Amino acid sequence: MVEFFKDFIAESKRIVWPNKSELIVKTANVIIFALIVAIIIFGMDAVFSYALQLLRQVV
Repeated sequence: MVEFFKDFIAESKRIVWPNKSELIVKTANVIIFALIVAIIIFGMDAVFSYALQLLRQVV
């Protein structure tokens, strides 16, 4: 168990954290990607809802 924590601490010291500008750019990329995915899902939902509404009118 002690060996595990020694390895854990050794690995933790090797972590390279991004600087402020990298963090801002990567965070912005994630937010933009999430918004794009949300817009795509919203669009697909609207199209399927409209298609189902048309099918209900026919049947």
